[in-house]
Amino acid sequence: MESIEITDRAAAWISRGFLWVYANEIRNRPRDLAPGTWVTFHCRSKVVATGYVNPHSLIMGRVLALGPHDNIPDLLKSRLENAFLERQQVRPQEAGRFVFSEADFIPGMILDVYADHAVLQSNTAGIDTLLPDLEVLIPAVFENVMKRKLKGLVVKADSGIRQLEHVSDFVRCVFGDENKFRKVPFVEEETLFSANLIEGQKTGFFLDQRDNRSVMSKMVTSQKKKRVLDLFCYSGGWGLRALKAGAEFVTFVDESKAALQLVREGAELNNFDLSKMQCVASDVFKFLERKEGSYDVVVVDPPAFVKSKKNIPQALRAYEKLNRLAWQQLKMGGLLFTSSCSFHVSEQEFMNLLQESVGKEKGWARVVYRGSQAADHPVLLSMPETRYLKCVALQKIETFPN
Repeated sequence: MESIEITDRAAAWISRGFLWVYANEIRNRPRDLAPGTWVTFHCRSKVVATGYVNPHSLIMGRVLALGPHDNIPDLLKSRLENAFLERQQVRPQEAGRFVFSEADFIPGMILDVYADHAVLQSNTAGIDTLLPDLEVLIPAVFENVMKRKLKGLVVKADSGIRQLEHVSDFVRCVFGDENKFRKVPFVEEETLFSANLIEGQKTGFFLDQRDNRSVMSKMVTSQKKKRVLDLFCYSGGWGLRALKAGAEFVTFVDESKAALQLVREGAELNNFDLSKMQCVASDVFKFLERKEGSYDVVVVDPPAFVKSKKNIPQALRAYEKLNRLAWQQLKMGGLLFTSSCSFHVSEQEFMNLLQESVGKEKGWARVVYRGSQAADHPVLLSMPETRYLKCVALQKIETFPN
């Protein structure tokens, strides 16, 4: 392997479990190395770690092992086995995240399993170089650990991160019936969903909100919340769970007609009464500005508004506007479930903007729930970047109830 000299600071951070090496922490810049080249990271003539580099990326190095390691396939097999063992409670008909990048010590890779189909998401040039090994290892290790076979595996390499890596996008079916990948049914706590694993967003579904959706479902049931508004609904993760929990009517809003088709497919899988739901193809901001109704529960689950630190102020303004408009749609006593999946917006910043949003509407709110990503998206303490999702439930209350 090539040798890369890193700073004392970078070596110290790696020893504490930080798995990235920034460009300004590399002494001998590897400009002539191809993206994804496997290297050993040295500091003062000592091998600190093994990983891969990309000279075009601000995160120039990513670490897979401490010290030297020359058998990468063996290392991958061990990491996959450990990750799968952690997910053994995922039942055959369910969906779950089986590998969560740095938190499972395979930086740049995500693996989501939907019942008996899997999606391998490659976000970096380094993982691209490992695909021939991963495509063999994943089904073999999965069968050995989970005691069942995968019927299909698709590689999705089309995330926004790849632009920063200067590598091209692609989607490839490794094995399985490609047509079945476009309509994979799976269960989330007794609610059925349909996922498109080829053209769908992310890997096909937003698995990270599962625990937060469960809290919302229980509140819908216990507090007899009747009308629900699911904004940025995609395939209806929140709204379909609300219908299952007993909501009388759910409005799904997304500007993607393909996403709304997935909502309808999910409703049909559950045999829901279609007269109890409405699918609206619209920009969410424009829909809210029309002020078409009032709701017992409003769900705000937008895409990441903050792609980098430089656009944080603009993104915070967008979050504030969105939550103010959503608050206006809420009945007294109603619940606002609102989220941010932008790591660059801290939990405190998110709480501050919610306080500002409600305050500008001259409203009062009680915080009834604060959550994060689902348990199969573990957080590595040494890498706060692995904790990215914030979910808050606010109840609209009177200033001083009688």
